[in-house]
Order: sequence, then C-alpha cells, then structure tokens
Amino acid sequence: MFETPNYTSEDLKNHYWIAAVIKDNDWKILLQEHVKYWFWTLPSGKVLPTQTIEEWLKQEIFEECGIQIQAYKELIQKDFVYNRKGITVVVKSHIFEITEYTGEIENKEPNKHKQQKFFTVDEILWLPYLSDLSLLRLQHLGLYRLPKI
Repeated sequence: MFETPNYTSEDLKNHYWIAAVIKDNDWKILLQEHVKYWFWTLPSGKVLPTQTIEEWLKQEIFEECGIQIQAYKELIQKDFVYNRKGITVVVKSHIFEITEYTGEIENKEPNKHKQQKFFTVDEILWLPYLSDLSLLRLQHLGLYRLPKI
C-alpha cells in the first residue's frame, strides 16, 4: 500500500526537526495529512543550518499555516534514528506548544499536505497512520498506540 518515500539528499543527513502543537478554541490539535509520508502529523519541518530552532519554528509555521507565532514553549526533545536507503540518519526533534499567535490558520502548502484539520485527542488515537512526532506528543500525554492501525 505504501511506497518508499522519495528522499531528498537533505533527508539523508542528520538534522534538526521542529513541530508545533497548535490548538483551537475547543482545545483540538491541528494535524496535517502529509503527502510524502502518508501520515497525519503536527505542523513541522526541517531546521536549516543557518537558523536557530526558534527562528525556524516561526518561519516554518508561517509558511505552512499562515500564522505569526507570538509565544511558545518547548514541550519535548527526542532524537529519532532512521534507516533511509541504508543510511543511518539522526533526527533531533523538538516539539513546541504555540501558546499565542496572530492570523488565520490555512493550508499554505497543499502540495505537501493534503489537508489540515483540528482533532480531539480521542480522534487522533483513531487516525490510521501517525508520524513519530504525533506519537511522541501522545506519549507526552500518557497515551500510547502503534503508528499504523
């Protein structure tokens, strides 16, 4: 059913990755259905070597969701180790909670994300395929499940 993703040369190098927990007024969490990896994930992106993690967080979330981050806090850090095309890749991941932002959320990258949608935690538990970052956020809440159900 799933094909191997078409990894870029940057995907095959060790890198930093950021993700954002963005909630609506009903405390639902924003997820994106990713085109390349076929899973539901928190808004996220690879950090460029020329920027700090915090600078990239603000830029990435603006590019993907069209909002300006005003305040945030870091929730979780974790290193993930992947085998991609026989290459060991370490992804140093940081998940932030966005506590204040301005603007209206919209899918600014439909070529990368089929859709963006807010979900309750219970709804997230029943999505068919979740990213490691989405699973890490659930674990942070004390909830566990497999990536695919």
